[in-house]
Amino acid sequence: MFAQIKNWSLAIFGGLVGVAIVIVVVWAFVLPDARREGREDEKADRARDTLGQVQERTRDDAKREQMDSADLCVEYFRDRGRVPECDTLRLRPLHEE
Repeated sequence: MFAQIKNWSLAIFGGLVGVAIVIVVVWAFVLPDARREGREDEKADRARDTLGQVQERTRDDAKREQMDSADLCVEYFRDRGRVPECDTLRLRPLHEE
């Protein structure tokens, strides 16, 4: 009977040692690589988002460069409704702008 208990205790001890070795290997080798890959993915996502914002801003700037002063006025005050000052800009001759 004691021989079986001794065998079971050795088997349990061996299993615990094996689990500990697996945990140490994962902690020492796998987790740092996963963290590094996660950081690299996060940096790439931020770079893609920034690129998209820059491209959108470039399109907006190009659109605004082609607008005249009256259209810019309307665009700026669009949430306030109709602004009479914007209408006076349309009536002004081009040489005054």
